[in-house]
Amino acid sequence: MTRNDVTNQFEPSDPDFAARVKQSFSEQAIMHTIGAVLVGVEPGRVQIELPYQQGLTQQDGFIHAGVSATIMDSACGYAAFSLMPSSARVLTIEFKTNLLAPAAGDSFCAVGEVRKPGRSLFFAEAELHARRDDSDKLVATMTATLMAVQG
Repeated sequence: MTRNDVTNQFEPSDPDFAARVKQSFSEQAIMHTIGAVLVGVEPGRVQIELPYQQGLTQQDGFIHAGVSATIMDSACGYAAFSLMPSSARVLTIEFKTNLLAPAAGDSFCAVGEVRKPGRSLFFAEAELHARRDDSDKLVATMTATLMAVQG
């Protein structure tokens, strides 16, 4: 995903945002179950990688759409979480996924970026790329609305 000028201007309200994102990500059992790894955290931007695993495929050997949605949802959520106050938790309240091509590759990379932060609602987008050899192919996108939950 190409970074835009707006993303570069985000200032996290919590100076320890990266540690907080990493800690929360480590508590997600689903990420451990599917073998997803958090590889990048910046203000308003998160990158998650997933190796190809036969156990995560649908009948034709492509990564299942539900798995694709899962890692893009987490990428959007943690991108938003990186900009939230330290007292907040993140909760997805809506997302839309577009499956653009079969998710075939040796590994997959989901990049989530906040497009519009707010006090309680955040709008984010994610792209999922399939990697094979030296090629990188966009296979899915997501738009998501996330909520900062207090208390």
